[in-house]
Amino acid sequence: MLDPQAIPSFRRLRAFQAAAKANSLSAAAQALRLSQPALTHSIAQLEGELGARLFERGPEGAFLNAGGSIFHKRSERFFDQTRAALAGASGRSPDDPAIEAQVAKLASAQVRSLLAIWRLGSFRAAARKLGLAEPSLQRPARDLEQIIGAQLYRRAANGLTVNEAGAELARRLSLAIGEIHAGAEEIDAAPEARASLRIGVLALAPRFLITKAADATLADGGAQRIEVIEGPYERIARDLNDGALDLVFGALRAPPPFADLIEEPLFEDPYTIVCRRGHPLTALTQATPADLASFQWVHPSAGLPRRAALDRLTEDWGLNAQVRFETNCLATITSLLSESDRISILSHWHVELDDRLARVDHPPILHEPRNIGLTLRSNWLPTPFQDRFLNHFRAEVSATTALLRKARP
Repeated sequence: MLDPQAIPSFRRLRAFQAAAKANSLSAAAQALRLSQPALTHSIAQLEGELGARLFERGPEGAFLNAGGSIFHKRSERFFDQTRAALAGASGRSPDDPAIEAQVAKLASAQVRSLLAIWRLGSFRAAARKLGLAEPSLQRPARDLEQIIGAQLYRRAANGLTVNEAGAELARRLSLAIGEIHAGAEEIDAAPEARASLRIGVLALAPRFLITKAADATLADGGAQRIEVIEGPYERIARDLNDGALDLVFGALRAPPPFADLIEEPLFEDPYTIVCRRGHPLTALTQATPADLASFQWVHPSAGLPRRAALDRLTEDWGLNAQVRFETNCLATITSLLSESDRISILSHWHVELDDRLARVDHPPILHEPRNIGLTLRSNWLPTPFQDRFLNHFRAEVSATTALLRKARP
């Protein structure tokens, strides 16, 4: 199977595309101005990397088999995205014949160099990672500039690195390459095949929905892999935009910070004041700001939306502004609340799913609507494995929200 970290051979992919279009190896070779043995060798190398045959060959020509048809769909998306990436960098239209000429000249070494510099931050670090001398890295990197006709690099404190145009080109080429790896996953039926899904999860997102959907998806067996990464929204959203993640689950920003991202709202999850079960506040029909003032708060970390909501309450209700305990760790907040009379701010779902905690609904916290959902790349095409997860996940959300609505007084 194709190495998930590998940069695919552009030469082999062009050979595959030409053969798929012509249904003939000889016609494809003529179109690419190659000898037929050279084109046949390129396709054989690609099939060897994938561990699967892509064509049925016979006297009448070479025709895509089932796996080849699947991979062809992904390779079409790869070349479409590559054209768009090059067009964006050179200021041309993707339909401009000059862009097709650029695609024809593109080599894996050039793209490998650009991506390494983008990911590692400098020519020096990229050369070290790739085990190359800097001049050996600079040649393909500069060749790419010549092909595109645009500057991609700039000088920085740590040496040469990508400029804004280079970073955007690298990001878009990385997403294009992801199509090839997705195609390799879809057609690889070998025992070691590893379908994968990378999920970013934000604070307060009900993680049990992820785990239940993951269990159902993985029940089919095989060497499938689901990776869940938690982090702050800014980093998680950027990782999604760059292709390091497949989807993000958590509070939506409406709109997301990048033009290529879209959001799918699933349910509302407003903030509420929270305390332990049996807390003195739970005995009150309706607490007042004066009632709240007699208890210590566990403050969310500065910069979090919950902290902004609490700071507004502190000012509007005249609460004690002294910060005694501050954390962004939900486990720490829950532990502090359950073992003391402290109070804090969490989401409705988080409280309802933890039998140690109770809500204080009055007075209510007034804030912008808080929707929980999925954030996805607008042009993302899930693999069948990823699509199964999404189906299980949406079903879990639907079932759980129905149960919670029924349970609420």
